[in-house]
Amino acid sequence: MYEPGEGTKPAMRADNERDYVEFWPAGVATTGWFLCAACGNTVIVRHVLPRCMLCGERLWERARAAGVPASRAV
Repeated sequence: MYEPGEGTKPAMRADNERDYVEFWPAGVATTGWFLCAACGNTVIVRHVLPRCMLCGERLWERARAAGVPASRAV
């Protein structure tokens, strides 16, 4: 059950650690570089992940640095 004050945890894509990618939903409080899971749009987040401004997607993948995806899928 969700308790107020608990942070939202990112969704997981695969059990194999080599193929593991965290997807972060819009509305999560975080900071850093993120790529849209649908279109690859890059954003720098300082407070809360928004919906993608280009396609409306709600899932994000954390980028390693400067817009480079953590996976080869994007």
